[in-house]
Formats: sequence, C-alpha cells, structure tokens
Amino acid sequence: MAGHAAGIAIADLLSGGGGHTERETQSGGPLYRIGDLAEEFDLTLRALRFYEDRGLLNPRRAGATRLYDYNDHTRLRLILFGRRIGFTLSEMGQLIGVWERGIAEPAEIDNLRKRFKEKLIELEKKKDEVDRSVEELRTVLARMGKAPV
Repeated sequence: MAGHAAGIAIADLLSGGGGHTERETQSGGPLYRIGDLAEEFDLTLRALRFYEDRGLLNPRRAGATRLYDYNDHTRLRLILFGRRIGFTLSEMGQLIGVWERGIAEPAEIDNLRKRFKEKLIELEKKKDEVDRSVEELRTVLARMGKAPV
C-alpha cells in the first residue's frame, strides 16, 4: 500500500534506534517494558503513563506489566519528535494517525507539510533569538573580564 509506505517514511525520517528487547511477540517482534522505553528515550515512567492516558500510546498488559511493541516504539518516536518541534498533544495524535493510516490523501500531505513549515519558521525565529542572546552574553562577559574586580 503506497499510503502506508509514506507513513512509514515519516517515522523513518526521525532519529531513534533499537531498544532493549526483553520479550518477543508471537510474530517475533520485540516487546519493551515501560522501564526499557523510559531508559532508551530518557523519559520518566510518569511521562510514558501521561502519553498513555492521553491515548497516544496503547501498550498491552501482562498482569500489571505494560508491554510496548514496535508500533508503540514508533509512536513514541513520533511523540517526541512532535514535542521537540512544539506540536500540541492533539497535533501529535494527528501525526500518529497519519502514520497509522498511511497517507492516502494529498490534502493530508499538504496539511502536514504546511504545519512542518510553520514550525520550522517558529524554530528559526527562536534560534535567531537565542543566537542574539548568546552574542550579548559573550559581549557582557568580555567586558567583565576587562573590568577591575
């Protein structure tokens, strides 16, 4: 399905990597415990539960143990990407939905591209502000180094 291939490409564009495989699904794919994902992605258990409570992650259960599969691992990569670029939880859910459904509608691709461009502009503005602040601090520190103590 071409749409699903495009959806996978979205996830594949993101950084990430292998995890700690503790158990395997019947189909042979890895299962991750909550602590494995927390360690791999440098998150708290509370953060993972928060994303679960918001419906962004949906682990299966073995008793009281949460078990996350490959799809949950990919969803988490998408969540963290969305968080880094400033997406809302709702937008993160939409991004996950596009990945899960695969991108079939050109309008969805255009909408996603538009949101990414908007976020890029916002981030570039923030970067410019940070760069200016860094230069100001360097100037102040240089002046302080020359001033008598």
